[in-house]
Amino acid sequence: MGGRSMNSQKIIGIIWRGFPNTIELLIFSFIFATLLGLLLTWVGLRKNRLAQGIATVYLNLVRGTPPLLMLLLAYYGLPVLLKAIGINIDHWTRLMFGILGLSLGWSGYLAEAFRSAYLSVDTGQIEAARSVGMKDQTTFRQIILPQAAILALPNIENLVVGLVKATSLVYVIGLYDMYNQASNLSNQTAGLHQLQIFILLALSYWGLVLVIEVLFRLIRRRYQWLA
Repeated sequence: MGGRSMNSQKIIGIIWRGFPNTIELLIFSFIFATLLGLLLTWVGLRKNRLAQGIATVYLNLVRGTPPLLMLLLAYYGLPVLLKAIGINIDHWTRLMFGILGLSLGWSGYLAEAFRSAYLSVDTGQIEAARSVGMKDQTTFRQIILPQAAILALPNIENLVVGLVKATSLVYVIGLYDMYNQASNLSNQTAGLHQLQIFILLALSYWGLVLVIEVLFRLIRRRYQWLA
C-alpha cells in the first residue's frame, strides 16, 4: 500500500472496517455484563452468607484482573478448562471470546454500581410500601428499581465509556476491530502515516464516546424526576 496514495478519507475507511466488531463488542459485552452484574447484586444483597461470600470472591477476582488478562484467560484458558469436563467450544469465534472476556471483567464494576444505587434509595419509601401491604417483588419493581436505575446512570455511563476503550484490547486475540485495523495499516505503510492514522483512530473513539454521552444525557433528562 503506497505511502503517497494515503489520505484521511481512505484511512478512515480502512479503520472503520473494524467498526462492526467494535460496536458488537460494546453492545453485547454491556448487555451480558449488566445481566451478570444484576445477578451478582441480587446475590450479594441476600442474607445468605455463603451466597454473599461467593459473590464477594468473584467480584474481587474480576475487579482485580486487568481487562487484557481477562481476555487472554477467556480465549486461551476457558476452552482448556471446559474441554477437561467434556465441553468443546472450539467452534466459538474470536468475537464471542472477546464479548465473554469483557463481560466478565465489567460485570464486577457494574455490580458495584448497582449495589451503591440500591443502597442510596430512601429506605423510608420501602418501609412505607411494606406498611400498606405491598409485596417485596412489587416494591422492588415499582419503587426501588426505577430510582436505583437513575441513581446508577452516572456510574454506568463512565463504565460504558471505559468499555469503549477496552474494546481496543481485543487485538491480543486477533479480532479485527478499529484499533487492529489502524495498527495493521500503520505497519503496511511502514509507519509513514502513523501519526495521522492514530489521530484519526482517536477521533473515531472520541466520536463514539460523544454519542454515548449524548444518549445518557437524554436518558437522565427524561427520567430525572424519578431520582
